[in-house]
Amino acid sequence: MRLELTERWLTPDGLHRRERLIASGFQGAWREILKGFPGADALGPQVGDLRGIDLTQVELPGAEWVHVRLDGARLDDCGLYEARLDFATLSGASLSWARLDRASLMACVAMDTCWDDASLEGAVLTASNLVRGSFRRARLQGARLTAATLMKADLRCANLRGAELSCCDMEEACVAGVLSDRPRTYAQAGLGNADVRYYQEYGGYPSFMDALLLDPGPRALRWLDRRELVLHVEAAVEMSPGVDAEILALFRETHPIFHKLAVVAMLIGGARPEPLAALWDLIDRGSGACPQLTIAALLLDPGFEAAARSRLKAPDELRHDAASSLMWALGLDQSNNVWERPGESTCRRWMANLRKHMAASIQKRWRRAEVSVYSA
Repeated sequence: MRLELTERWLTPDGLHRRERLIASGFQGAWREILKGFPGADALGPQVGDLRGIDLTQVELPGAEWVHVRLDGARLDDCGLYEARLDFATLSGASLSWARLDRASLMACVAMDTCWDDASLEGAVLTASNLVRGSFRRARLQGARLTAATLMKADLRCANLRGAELSCCDMEEACVAGVLSDRPRTYAQAGLGNADVRYYQEYGGYPSFMDALLLDPGPRALRWLDRRELVLHVEAAVEMSPGVDAEILALFRETHPIFHKLAVVAMLIGGARPEPLAALWDLIDRGSGACPQLTIAALLLDPGFEAAARSRLKAPDELRHDAASSLMWALGLDQSNNVWERPGESTCRRWMANLRKHMAASIQKRWRRAEVSVYSA
């Protein structure tokens, strides 16, 4: 959206018009207030031009916004109970924490729109274009999404209980952690011949089942080369009632796939003493995920350097990839290393993909390791 469409609302004229619009409650002939406003006349008198407006925390129950242009608008924490937004355009708008219960948004266009934490209980979004929308933790109980397009939408941890989803296009949508009336089914187990029900009921990490069984599944943990997997683990960490207990349960499994998954969860959710101790114990015992475990220790453990150096004093007690990974993390020269260097190459590639796919807000929480490899 063009910057001038937002800046026009910050002029004395724009601020005055905004106050009049709010006072009208967007009822009746409120479009008359926009006559002569920059950009509004080009859309015609029947289309209300509210592009770029900021109505954060404004209460507007029952607002009449049929055919209104709200591209790039700020409607965060806005009260829009039973509002009418049929055929409206909300592309690029932000409606986080907005309250749109029983609102009508039939055939609206809302591409790349943020609905995170919004309440849309009983709302009607029939035939709406919601491509690439973000609905994280949104409450959509009883909403009607018949024939809506949710392609590539982010629905992580959204509540869709009682929602009508017939003929809804959800191709490539991220649905990890979605709450629904229907039992979760998976196209493929992703764990060979593993009994999915066993892992769900007895594995001790129920929040991570989507990360394990939704595409791209555990195979993406080898190099962490698919962002979708990181999104699934973010949802698991967010929805877990006891994330440390679930991480410890993953660490107790013998297959390194589970250890790698636990590492991603720790990097997202942080590391407390007990999971950190379990991580170091796996390095000592020789997990097949030593490079990934080393990266997590490097980024999360303030005492990493001392712990790593103490282990390298007795290298014969470590797996080759564990010793190589610890040397890489400390920035030590491995040109004359008597051990092979499989850990080093894995660490470099995994770290690069970690930087590429993990959210910047998460990376800011990691320890600022004063070693040359940190920015590798």
